[in-house]
Amino acid sequence: GLLSVVILAPIFSVLYTAFTQGNSLTLVHFLSFFQRSLFRESLWNSLFAGLVVVIFGSFIGLPLAFFLARYRFRGRALMQILGALPLVMPPFVGVVAIQLILGRSGIVNLLLLRWFGTTLAFMEGLPGVILVQTLHYWPFILLNASASLMNVDPSLEEMAQNMGAHGFRLFRKITLPLLMPGYVAGALLVFIKTVDDLGTPLMLNYTNMLAPQAYLRIMTIGVE
Repeated sequence: GLLSVVILAPIFSVLYTAFTQGNSLTLVHFLSFFQRSLFRESLWNSLFAGLVVVIFGSFIGLPLAFFLARYRFRGRALMQILGALPLVMPPFVGVVAIQLILGRSGIVNLLLLRWFGTTLAFMEGLPGVILVQTLHYWPFILLNASASLMNVDPSLEEMAQNMGAHGFRLFRKITLPLLMPGYVAGALLVFIKTVDDLGTPLMLNYTNMLAPQAYLRIMTIGVE
């Protein structure tokens, strides 16, 4: 009952409003959405950001998950804790921290200006949003992929090695398919969190994405 009232009822209410006008079914709201160039751009930017964050997050999370799951070394527990740390920080904290390092007046740009007389726009526009979201959400891939690797039956890889599979072929044929369910779960979480992220675009003053556009229109209802 609690699930129905708190989660399902609002979802069905939104879907009903989206597909009806008066008491009849209609797609006029969707047609109106795609007729606005700003909304089309916001949709494209959100989907593009989600895909790119998943790709960059995979480059960080998958290798780290493999080493944490397969090797025992000094500081491993500390690395696991630090790997999950970005998830417990509010988005604006990460934005402020990265601004101090890579922002227009951050440490890196001040050094570039002093040494080379130029600066780089690390945190401007959509690339800045993607950078912050990648650093904030990649632990989802790390945690899910490492959990899948730890649950892999070692005998399967041992049998493959006995049959001549080694190195990258072993990883591609045996380890990767067993790892895939956890990786896909982590990648979907990263994609969803990126698309519905509101704090990061607002902190970076970039509003041409779905979540900021929805927020701005909700906050301006009734405002002349």
